[in-house]
Amino acid sequence: QMVDFEGNEYFVFEVAGLKETDGFGKTHTTYVSKKVAAAKMKGSLKK
Repeated sequence: QMVDFEGNEYFVFEVAGLKETDGFGKTHTTYVSKKVAAAKMKGSLKK
């Protein structure tokens, strides 16, 4: 997902440290968040 900031488009991803080293010896992970409409998200939380 591209984000517009002051007329420029950026691809946003995040890097997060893990609480513990995983089974592959990794200490960090990366991910991309997707924006979801509030009504759509609210319905998906009910199970």
